Amino acid sequence: MSVANNQQTQNDSLDDWNYCVKTLPRVSRTFALNISVLRGNLHRSILTAYLFCRIIDTVEDAGKLDPRTKIKLLLEFSRLIWDPQYRATKLSSWIKECEVVDGSPNDLDLLSQTARVFNVFDSLPESHRNQIVPSVSEMARGMAYFQKKFDGSRLTLLEDENELEEYCYYVAGAVGEMLCNLFFVELPDLSEKSRETMKHTAVSFGLGLQLTNISKDVMVDRSRGWSYVPKSFIIQNGLTVDEFNSGNAKNLVIMEQLLKKTIGHLQDALRFTLAIPRQEFSLRLFCIWPLWMAMETVAVLHNNQ
Repeated sequence: MSVANNQQTQNDSLDDWNYCVKTLPRVSRTFALNISVLRGNLHRSILTAYLFCRIIDTVEDAGKLDPRTKIKLLLEFSRLIWDPQYRATKLSSWIKECEVVDGSPNDLDLLSQTARVFNVFDSLPESHRNQIVPSVSEMARGMAYFQKKFDGSRLTLLEDENELEEYCYYVAGAVGEMLCNLFFVELPDLSEKSRETMKHTAVSFGLGLQLTNISKDVMVDRSRGWSYVPKSFIIQNGLTVDEFNSGNAKNLVIMEQLLKKTIGHLQDALRFTLAIPRQEFSLRLFCIWPLWMAMETVAVLHNNQ
């Protein structure tokens, strides 16, 4: 490669990275805040992984897109991130297919620039890429699986607590595991006790944040045709689905049940955070900020039922 070509490659790589950095706060102010405290490879890797998650989340949340198309796009993305050779020939066509996706202008801009995120991803250390790929791929496949349950003719509910846990694992718990494994790569001298605590609570780190969003966005999700409040919660409290949707007074009991579950996972998420050595203050801060905001949200929901 000539000096000129090498310089152009470096400039393109820097442009792609700058795009990712500028895009993050446009698609999530919350995670832009805590990701900004990270440094080095961990900063690049977690920022890139989050943008991947945002890309597939945009596909999942597209209100005007039929489930069959969502499933196709999500499963295709899972293959794209697993297989670099497949990605080299199919990524452009996948981005073209995503032109039918609806969403906010910033999310759609990111979706159209997926290739730039992959360019940054390909520059990450292999040890980091190996942790990102399975988690993001599993998220995409899990989203596709739950799209098969969607019934556009009526409200789609999760059946029971196990299905709620399964859904939250796919869209958030797998991310908790990814973060845990990335931290392990960066902290090779971490004590066995800390490792065990973090392994045991990593999924809860993601689930606590996801359940907070579910609790907060019950009405928003309902407008999209989904209810992540399990049908079993409703029946256990002596209501029908129609009564729950109509704002029955017993809804407060159901929401309290959901908040109690959320708090349990957030407490485990705090254990995850405190298992990180004190001197790793940026990692602790990265974890504690979203947990603090989640607990504030839970407190507001509890007090303003």
